[in-house]
Amino acid sequence: MIQLNIRDTKQLKPVTDVLKENQWLNKQKKIENHNGVFVIYTNLKSLPPILSQYDFSQYDNEPRAKISLRYCIETYYKQHGLNKLDFEIPKKWSIYPPMVLFNANTDKKYLPKALCQELLKHQVKIFGRCGITHLAINKPIIESDVMRRPFNIVPLYGDFGPELAMDHWPTEADFTNAFWCHVVQNGIYQTWAPKYTMFSRGNIKEKKRILDCYKNLDGSIVVDFYCGIGYFALSYLKNGAKVLCWEINPWSIEGFKRALQHAGYKYKIYQQDESFQIDELKNVDACLFLESNEKLLERFEHVKEKKLNIKHINLGLLPSSRPSWKTAHQLVTNKSCCETIVHLHENVHTNYIDTLKNEIEARFQESRVLYVERVKTFAPDIWHIVYDVEIK
Repeated sequence: MIQLNIRDTKQLKPVTDVLKENQWLNKQKKIENHNGVFVIYTNLKSLPPILSQYDFSQYDNEPRAKISLRYCIETYYKQHGLNKLDFEIPKKWSIYPPMVLFNANTDKKYLPKALCQELLKHQVKIFGRCGITHLAINKPIIESDVMRRPFNIVPLYGDFGPELAMDHWPTEADFTNAFWCHVVQNGIYQTWAPKYTMFSRGNIKEKKRILDCYKNLDGSIVVDFYCGIGYFALSYLKNGAKVLCWEINPWSIEGFKRALQHAGYKYKIYQQDESFQIDELKNVDACLFLESNEKLLERFEHVKEKKLNIKHINLGLLPSSRPSWKTAHQLVTNKSCCETIVHLHENVHTNYIDTLKNEIEARFQESRVLYVERVKTFAPDIWHIVYDVEIK
């Protein structure tokens, strides 16, 4: 289509009058001022004699398709003669640089390499950012797996790391060769290897609650029975606490370690056969125990009664933290010199939330439930609940 380039402002009205009179004016586009040159867009394919004295040029008036995930996938299949999509187009995704993780609304486990490359080519328009190198589909973890490993993550594009046997204990070389992604939530950096350990996106609400509600923890101790990659422990650290953390997945401990390094915290990792003295906490911010929390009370046997300023204990295991209730109660009553808040995480039906609250107060002597936090829903009427239990 033709655009007229008018340099004399006195000619603007006469030209536009002619265009309007003959219905040649493109009313969808406004007159533009380009450094003193006024551009008038027409719907003419050739210039009529009445306008021949004016400078003109061509412009593209074809509507441009909006680049989107759906557009790219549908265009690819159309170009390759496929009548039916072999991949259900995700409606949602999460970005964990440098990875895009699609929601699990497809049973397919494959996307053509060329299609993935096309998506990454347009990543700024599709995903709103650059630097993406990996694509994957997220599927729920198996609740019975106590190590919380992402068995069902489906890599679509990019090298996610070597195939390792499920009983393989990772080496430093394995950590180096793995693919790592990260996220920053509430100003806190967290990282993990998605092929070997999970990330729980929905915990962000509870992390923020910790940051907002439990400030000024300098001089206090927080014990995390199921620390993972540092989901909640990093929030307590940011508020000034020292943390003692237990985790059985070495990949999670490695992710936690990297987050601590990124934030500049001092830490020490204890293997199951390494000795521990509570005085060692004076020289570090975090002690990470790569072992079952069934050994937790043994780690405190050398500590005199009522000597530790344990302000918080976090029991962040779902679907239920019940296996650790007794241990947490013993730790508080035997070793804590102050009132301690135990955060019990449970998946609870809405009809049972108050009933469980009463049960908790009956199970924990000299306790009261200070607050009940509904974090998120897992299924109809099933909530991730955190009970804040104060034990005197």
